[in-house]
Amino acid sequence: MSSGQLVIVLGLAAATLVAVAVLRRAGIPAAVVLVVAGLIIGFLPFVPHVSLRPNVVLLGLLPLLVYDAAVTSSPTAFFRNARSIGVLAVLLVIATALAVAAAAHWLDHLAWPMAFVLGTAVGPTDASAATSIGRRLGLPRRLLTILEGEALFNDATGLVLYTAAVAAATTGHFSVLHTAGAIVYATVAGTAIGLLVGFVGRWLRNRVDDPPIEIAGSILMAYAAYLPAQAIHASGVLAAVVAGLYLGWHGSGGAFSARSRLQSRAFWETLVFLVNAALFVLVGLSFHTFSTQARGPVGRLVLAGVAVVLTVIIVRLVWMWSFGWLGRPRRRDRAIATHRGWRERLILGWAGMRGAITLAALLAVPVSTNAGRPLAGRDDIIYLGFAVIIATLVAQGMTLPALVTRLRLSEHPSVADAERQARLKLTRAVLKHIGQASDTGELSEELTDGLRAQYLARLRRLETLVDDDDGSENGASTTAEADLALRRDLIAFQRRTLIEMREHGQIGVSTLRTIEHDLDLEEARLASS
Repeated sequence: MSSGQLVIVLGLAAATLVAVAVLRRAGIPAAVVLVVAGLIIGFLPFVPHVSLRPNVVLLGLLPLLVYDAAVTSSPTAFFRNARSIGVLAVLLVIATALAVAAAAHWLDHLAWPMAFVLGTAVGPTDASAATSIGRRLGLPRRLLTILEGEALFNDATGLVLYTAAVAAATTGHFSVLHTAGAIVYATVAGTAIGLLVGFVGRWLRNRVDDPPIEIAGSILMAYAAYLPAQAIHASGVLAAVVAGLYLGWHGSGGAFSARSRLQSRAFWETLVFLVNAALFVLVGLSFHTFSTQARGPVGRLVLAGVAVVLTVIIVRLVWMWSFGWLGRPRRRDRAIATHRGWRERLILGWAGMRGAITLAALLAVPVSTNAGRPLAGRDDIIYLGFAVIIATLVAQGMTLPALVTRLRLSEHPSVADAERQARLKLTRAVLKHIGQASDTGELSEELTDGLRAQYLARLRRLETLVDDDDGSENGASTTAEADLALRRDLIAFQRRTLIEMREHGQIGVSTLRTIEHDLDLEEARLASS
C-alpha cells in the first residue's frame, strides 16, 4: 500500500468514525453505520480492493471477541437462564440450518451438502450487534444475558455443524454417528481446555500485580484457550468462553488490583470497539470485492436471497412464539418475566442479526473438492450469506431501537432495585464496622468521625432512593438528585481550579494529571450510584 492510499484509508476511517458518533445520537446503531459505510466506500473508484480474510477473523479476531464477552458476563446469570440460552444456542441453530438448507436447495438448486453449509453459517447470531444496541437502550438484564449467552454458545454450535457440512460437501460422505461423535468430542474437549487455561491463568494472575503485563496476559489467555482447541479439532469458541467465564468469575476481590481493573476495562472496551468496527466495515467492503469477481444467474439468486432472508427471520420469530415455553425462566424468576412475556419474545426474535462470523465461515469454504473438482455452489452461498447479513444488520438493526422504545420494555423494578439494596446493605455494614473499631479504640475519633460522616451521607442518599421507589416520601428523589448534582458541581469546580493553577504556573502537568485522575474516579463512583 502506497503512502497516498494510506492517506485515503485514514481519511475514510476518520469520516466513518465521525458518522458513527453523529448518527448514534440519532439512534442509529454503530453496526449499521459501519456496514453501510463499508458498502459505500467499496464502490469508490479510488479505494483499493479489500476483502475479509477468513483466517484473520476465525483465528485472529474471534478469540478476542468471545473471550471478552465471556469475561464481562455473569456465570450465575447464564446458569439462571441456561434453558433459554440452550434452546436458542443449540435447537434454534439446528432448526435455522435445516430450514435455510431446504429453501436454498429448492429455490437455488444447491446440492444438499452446500445448502447445509449455508444453513450452518447463517445459523449463529452476531454477539456485538444486538447486545450493543440492547445496552444502549437499557434492555432488561435478563434479555441481555440471553442474547449474550446465545451469541456466545451458538457460535460453537454453528461452527461445529459447519465443519461437518463442509466435510460432507468436499468429500461427498456424511455420517450421522460421526457428526454426533464430533459434536460431543468438540464440546467435552473444548470445555476441558477452557477450564485448564482458566486454572493456569488464575494461578499466574494472582502472582502478578502489573497492569500492562496483566492486560497482555489476558489477550494471551484468549488465544491460549482457542488455538489449542482448534488444533485438536475441538471447539475453540467454547474453550475461550469457558476460560473467560472462569477468569471473569474469579476476577473480583483481591484477584486484580483496582488500578489493573480500571486499565483493563478501558483497554478491552477500546480494543473490542476497534475489532468490531473493522469487521463491520470489512463486511461492506467485501461485498464489492466479491461482486466484481463472481458471476451467476442474478434473477435466481435474487429470488433465493429473498427467500433465505425471510426464512432466517421467520424461523426465529415463529420459534419464539411456538417454542417460547421451552425457555421460560425458573420459578423464582417467572413472576418478573410473566407480565412482559410476549414483548420479550418479540425483541429476542427481532434481535437475530448476523455478522462477520457468518461471512468468514462462508469465505472459508474450499474452492474445490478433495478430488480436485471445483466446488459447485460456493459463489451462490456467499451471495446468499451476504444477503442475510446485510438484510438483518441493516433492516433489523435500524428498526430494533424503535421497536424497543415502542414496547416500553425496561428493567423490572425488583431487578433494578437489587443493586441499590446491595449498596445499602454494604454501607450499613461499613458503618457498623467503623462503630466497632471506634468503640474498641482501634481507630481515633478524628478518623472515624470523618469516615462516618461520609458513609452516613451515602446511606441517606440510598435510603431516599429506596423510599422514593416505595412512594413513602415526597421529594425524596429530588433530594437525592440534588445531592448528586452538588457533588458533580464540586468536582467540576475543582477541575476549573486545577486548570487555573496550571495556567498561573502554580502546578505542573504531572501534578494536574494525578489529581485529575482522582477526580475522575470520584466522578465515576457518583455515576455508578
